[in-house]
Amino acid sequence: MKAGKQVKFNIDSNFKTYYGSVDTKNPKSVFINISSWFSPLIEDDDISFWDRKVRSLKRKIVSSATKSINPEVFTKNKNIIDLDIRTSGIKTGKKSYMNCEVTLFLTQPYSIKSVEVMGNVTNITSNLLTDIFKDSSEFHFTKTK
Repeated sequence: MKAGKQVKFNIDSNFKTYYGSVDTKNPKSVFINISSWFSPLIEDDDISFWDRKVRSLKRKIVSSATKSINPEVFTKNKNIIDLDIRTSGIKTGKKSYMNCEVTLFLTQPYSIKSVEVMGNVTNITSNLLTDIFKDSSEFHFTKTK
């Protein structure tokens, strides 16, 4: 039976971040989880407008994560990005929940606590938080509701 493991790390006070693997004995992939509450900075209650904004945000996440990957640790073109934002609930003055999970596949079996994995995961997460989430002109993110 596979036993998973998670490691919390605090990069930014407005986001809950941790990474881990489903199989710690023989890891083939590592996931990064970023979660936060957000409120929209634009006044628009149209769901299709927010669908476009969330798709655009996901494309930026994919681009930033792919650029930040160290190809000696993770495969560059094989990753999964899951951005969970319910666009139907986005309303001005109301906070909504956001969860982003980035799954990266290892090039060789590293321990999830190894310097190579931890360093690259920290780098990818820092870049996502700084370049994508904190610089967003559409959303303001906070750790709590």
